[in-house]
Amino acid sequence: MVLWSMDPAERGARLANAALAAASRTISDQHAWALVEVACASAPDHLVAVRRAYRSLFGCSLEEDAAACPALQDPLRKLLVSLVRSYRCEAELVDEDVAEMEAAQLAEAIRRRKQPHGDEVIRIVSTRSKHQLRATFRRYEQEHGTGIDEDIAKHCSSQFAKILRSAVCCLTSPEKHFAEAIRYSILGFGTDEETLTRAILSGSEIGMERIKEEYKARFKTTVTSDVVGDTSGYYKDFLLTLVGSED
Repeated sequence: MVLWSMDPAERGARLANAALAAASRTISDQHAWALVEVACASAPDHLVAVRRAYRSLFGCSLEEDAAACPALQDPLRKLLVSLVRSYRCEAELVDEDVAEMEAAQLAEAIRRRKQPHGDEVIRIVSTRSKHQLRATFRRYEQEHGTGIDEDIAKHCSSQFAKILRSAVCCLTSPEKHFAEAIRYSILGFGTDEETLTRAILSGSEIGMERIKEEYKARFKTTVTSDVVGDTSGYYKDFLLTLVGSED
């Protein structure tokens, strides 16, 4: 309830700061997800507002704290710092020649060399507009028959690759990422309440209906039934309010 009552920019700043503070020795995928979600899932203006709120709340910049986090090592540090300090153009203009060229560069790194951590990959993912990236990823799939997110999962198994895939999903189809985050949080013994809370709070702002549709298609069950089965009390009631009704 405290998180929900916050201004979205303040919430994003506090979630990012908490993720960096929790990563004192090693950074988990879930802590990295928090930074990726703030940087990639919403509009560029939202990230600017988060950075402004972060500086106001904590007296330093988000990118400075990410760069200084002892748990973050290159190339993951370089990717995350590049994402949180980016400002993407929101124009819908797309250059198809650039899309073709950069789709080939991504395929070279991911499919042939199986090394997605190169500078060109980080540059493309952290600087191109979402419209341009959709065109690039569409060209990638046309050329190779599989989506770039599928190829990252298939050809690369490092933590960097997992976080890169999350960034790719958040940038162009965030419902995929948030459906997977919710599913991850309730699988196995116990519940990852931190991830579940963040995923539903953040997901409700980018489009819970799309997330629920993706979740049902991917996992053959519903967000509602899984939340009911894994939580209880007022916590469950509040999450279900954010999730909304499902047919």
